[in-house]
Amino acid sequence: MDKYKKVFDRAYSVFVPSVKEFDKLSRVANEIISLLIKNANSKGVNVEFKFGGSYAKGTWIKNESDIDIFAIFNSEEEMKGLSFLVPKDFISTFGTRKYFKGIFKGVKIEVVPVRRFSDMTLIENSIDLSVLHANYINSFLSKSQKNDVIILKAFCKANNCYGSETYMHGFSGYSLEVMIKEFGSFMSLVKAVNSWTLPVRIGKSAGDSAFPIFLRDPTNPKRNICASVNEENLSKFVLSIKRFYLVPSFDFFIKENLKDKVLKEVKLRGTKLFVFTTKIIEPRDMFLSKYVKNLDKLVKELKMMDVEIYSYDIDYTARNATLFLQIKNLPKSKTKAVAGPAVFSDIGILKNFIKAHKKVFIAGKYVCYDKPYNVKDFNKFILLKIKEYMSPKSIFIN
Repeated sequence: MDKYKKVFDRAYSVFVPSVKEFDKLSRVANEIISLLIKNANSKGVNVEFKFGGSYAKGTWIKNESDIDIFAIFNSEEEMKGLSFLVPKDFISTFGTRKYFKGIFKGVKIEVVPVRRFSDMTLIENSIDLSVLHANYINSFLSKSQKNDVIILKAFCKANNCYGSETYMHGFSGYSLEVMIKEFGSFMSLVKAVNSWTLPVRIGKSAGDSAFPIFLRDPTNPKRNICASVNEENLSKFVLSIKRFYLVPSFDFFIKENLKDKVLKEVKLRGTKLFVFTTKIIEPRDMFLSKYVKNLDKLVKELKMMDVEIYSYDIDYTARNATLFLQIKNLPKSKTKAVAGPAVFSDIGILKNFIKAHKKVFIAGKYVCYDKPYNVKDFNKFILLKIKEYMSPKSIFIN
């Protein structure tokens, strides 16, 4: 067990914020919320402000701090007044509702409107329940457990399975906090993962089988807080945990530079690499959700043209999304074989097929025809298709 402790101790020292950082963030947090309250009072806006997110729970990663603030209103109509309360340089963006984000005293701030409620069954927007999360986590997690949450977040980020946004399909910070509450510690979670089977059900969660992993929200028993996690990211998480269990190393907590990783793969595999950078346009979540959908369309069209894709990765930054597309093989023939009906199909079906395609041939039990690719240069074709699907203009239009 000492070999794990050594790695954990190093992770704590690297990722757990210092008292100095905590004090600095607290000063900024108090200043921004005081400013919001002052603006609300001067404009006669009936609103309550409350801290949320990792700041409120003390579970942010060192040097990656931001401050989430919930603006609690009595109605949707009153929320329109929030734009007059935030600093003028804050920009509006969209999640389940319009919210505001900006930089205040060097710290990223998000101000999110939520609706006050007294009956959970009447809630129509799930974000309204988020105001309950901080109190719950602070009631059940000790300081050491919060430190485990922090290094678990770093672990998931390093292994590309963190982020509940629709374009990420990974674990949310809140889901990892509840996991530590359920299992008690990072190490206990590691041991538990070794016996997980699909679909994963944690604790008393006997939820919908449509989800690869189900973890019930303790503040809202009807909600699965891992609903955003797809099977691929769950698999990344499980494999990384199992590899860590077998050979514990601090390397599992460090995210590899994606460009360097891809270039190493290309050299090893002998693949052809296409790189394309797309400028992200606000609202970010909505834009990147469409970006991922357009990428699916691009991949589908390339496969239909018999372009063999080895793998693809996306590097997200604050301003850009960069696609690294590795191609295994390009078609070398002038035509592709397209299968039609089986030889023993009804004569009428065969008649129509033969009439439409004239020259046909047999492949196994199917009648086929040759379809020209009509592509002189597949490298140029791939570049044009990437630009067609992945440019900012294309994403906004779709």
